[in-house]
Amino acid sequence: MTEVRVGLVEFGKALHDSVTVPGLGELPGGQVSVGRAVRGARARLLRRDRVLADNLRLGIMVRKKFFSSEVEPVTDAGFVKDVYVAAGRADLGKGDSLELYTDDRVGPDLSRPEGLAQVTAPAYDQLTGFRVQVLVRDGVLRFGALTASSRGGQPMRVLGLFAPGPVPELPAGQAGTVLLGFQCDAPPMVGDALRTFHEPEHDYLERREGVAVAHGVNDLPNGSVVAAVEVPEGRPSLFSVGARVRVLRPAGTTFNERSTVVASDLRILSLARDGVAVRTNGGMRTFTVGLAFRELRQSDTIEAYVPADAVELAPPPAPAPVAVPLAAPLAVPLLDVNSASGPELARLLSPEQVTKALELRQRLGGFPDVEAFGVAIGLQPHEIVRLRKQATAGRVTFRETGVRQLDI
Repeated sequence: MTEVRVGLVEFGKALHDSVTVPGLGELPGGQVSVGRAVRGARARLLRRDRVLADNLRLGIMVRKKFFSSEVEPVTDAGFVKDVYVAAGRADLGKGDSLELYTDDRVGPDLSRPEGLAQVTAPAYDQLTGFRVQVLVRDGVLRFGALTASSRGGQPMRVLGLFAPGPVPELPAGQAGTVLLGFQCDAPPMVGDALRTFHEPEHDYLERREGVAVAHGVNDLPNGSVVAAVEVPEGRPSLFSVGARVRVLRPAGTTFNERSTVVASDLRILSLARDGVAVRTNGGMRTFTVGLAFRELRQSDTIEAYVPADAVELAPPPAPAPVAVPLAAPLAVPLLDVNSASGPELARLLSPEQVTKALELRQRLGGFPDVEAFGVAIGLQPHEIVRLRKQATAGRVTFRETGVRQLDI
C-alpha cells in the first residue's frame, strides 16, 4: 500500500502544554492542524525542517473533559482539537509535529534484536490501555524501544517503564512494568515474549527543503511536464535543480484531509521565474518546475527532501529543447465568471452550481469579485480560496446604479 498521510499534530498550540495522567505522569499537548489523529496511528517526528524519528505510534491519546481538570481517553480527534499523547518520545515540545500516516507495505527494520522480556502479569486500564509486568531475560529493555510481541501483530513502542517509578531502561534479570497503551493487536498474556530491536543512532532521517502546490500543469513533447507552483504561507520554500522531490495528492476536506504519496525520488529537471531559467527559486513563492512525471495534476503538492544518507548526485542534464518557448505553456488564464460560458464554468463547478451562477448573472448583471460570486452560488470558504486562483471577475455595470466595478 502506498503511504497515505492522514493527519498532523503540532505541539505548542494546545490550550495547555501538558496534562497529568494518573499512574503515567505528564503527556505533552498538541493541536490537530491537518486531517485527523487516530489512536494507534504510525507517526514520524518533525522538528523544523528535519524528520528526527519514524515508526512512532500514537499509543495513548487523551483530552481534557469540558469544564474539568480530568482527562478522558479518545480514539480519534479531528481538525483543531487538542490532544495529549504518548508516542514513545520523551522530548516532544513546542515547535515539534507528529506527521501521522498509514503504510502497510513498508515497516521498521526488525533484523537486529536487542533485548528479550517475558510477560509475568498483564493489566488493562481504560485510560492508558495495556501495561504488563515483565522479567527481562536478555539484553536491555529501554523506554521508547521498538518492540514486537510473540503473539504477532504490528510492531509497538515502549511508552513507559516503571520499577516501580519511571526508569529509562531495565537490564537483564530485572523485573518491571512496561506500558504498551492501545498498540496491542491482541491482548498480552502470561508467558508472552516481548523482543526489542536496535535502531541506528542518527541526527535526523530526512531534511524537508520545500513544499509547493501545482496550479497549472502542461505536458512537453520530451516526456516531461512544466508546472506553475506556489509555496503556501509558513512552509519551507527552497527548491533547486537536481533536488529530490515526492508528489502528494490531496483528498478529503479540511476536517478530514489526507494526502497520498503518488511518486517519490523524482528529480527537478528545471526551474524558471518569469520565464527565465534559474538553478534555484531563491526563496520566491511563485515559480515553475519541470518534472519527468506525466501524471502530475493541478493541486498536487511537490515536496523537496534530502535523505540523511543520500549521496549527492550531479544535476540531471537539461531537457531536450522543444519548439514551443518554455514560457508559452505556463500561462494559465483565469476564467472570467462574468463572461464565461456554461461549459467553461463547468470546468470549475458542479452542474447545479453552473445553473445557479448563470441564473444569478442574468438577474444581477454580474459579480463585483470572485468572493461575491462564490458566496452567491453557495461555495464553502475553502472552495472560494481555491477559486481565487482559477477565476477572476471582469468589469461589469450594475443596472441599479450604473457604477462600473473593476477587478483589480
